[in-house]
Amino acid sequence: MTPSFSRQYHIGGTVVPYTVAWSDRRETVKLSMDASMELQVTAPRDVSMDGICEVLDSRQEWILEKLYRFSEQSTPPYPKEYLTGEKLPYLGRQYPLVVHEEEVSEPELQLTTGRFHLYLPQEQQIDVPRKRQTVLDWYLRRAQRELPQRVERLRPKLGADDINVSVDDLEGRWGEYQSGSIRLHWRLILAPVRIQEYVVAHELAHTSEFDHSTAFWTVVGSLIPDYEDRREWLRLNGSTLAV
Repeated sequence: MTPSFSRQYHIGGTVVPYTVAWSDRRETVKLSMDASMELQVTAPRDVSMDGICEVLDSRQEWILEKLYRFSEQSTPPYPKEYLTGEKLPYLGRQYPLVVHEEEVSEPELQLTTGRFHLYLPQEQQIDVPRKRQTVLDWYLRRAQRELPQRVERLRPKLGADDINVSVDDLEGRWGEYQSGSIRLHWRLILAPVRIQEYVVAHELAHTSEFDHSTAFWTVVGSLIPDYEDRREWLRLNGSTLAV
C-alpha cells in the first residue's frame, strides 16, 4: 500500500480532514471514519484524485451522518490517579478501588468482595504510570481468559470450525476477522457481556460473509437478534471504556 497523505474536504462550512492511501488490493474506493472524525480513503492505484473527489461528493450524506453520530458519543473519563475512592470498570459495572501498602515486592491488583484492591510495596514511591500498568496487566489477563469464551459460546451456532482467538490492543476497532482468526480488543472486558457478544457475533459473521451486506447482518441477527441495540450502545459508549 502506498503511504497515505492528508487533505481536507469541504461540505458547505464543514471541514472534514481525510487521508488517502492507494492499494493494489482495492477494486473500489473505500471510505471509513473512526472516533477521531478523520475520514480514511483507500483507493485502487488507478484512481485519480479527481476520481476520489467524485466519490466524496457522492457520499456527502454518509460523511455528515458519520460526523453527527461520532459527535453524539460520550466523552472519555478523566485520567485516573489510582487512588482509594476511584472506580474501575469491569463487565459493564463500576467497582470501588481501595489502595493498600503491604509487604509485597511488586504492585498487584485483585478484585474481591465487590472491590478492586491495589496492593503497593511499602516504603516505595509508586508513580501513576506504574500503577496504571499494573491495572492494564490485570485487565489484559482477564480479557485473554474470558473473551475467547464468548467466541466458543457462539461459534457452534454457525457451525464454524475452530477459530484462533487473540486479544490485542487494536487501533480504531473492537474486533477483526482474518483467515480463520479473530482478534478482539482487550478493552471489551470493560463492557457488559452482551456488548462483548455483539462484537464476537460481528466477527464470526465474517467467516461466511466478507462485506457488511444484508446477508452479513442477517447472520449477525441469527446470533444476536437485538444486535442493533447493542451496536448503538457501543457507538455511544465505546469511548468510555477506558482505564
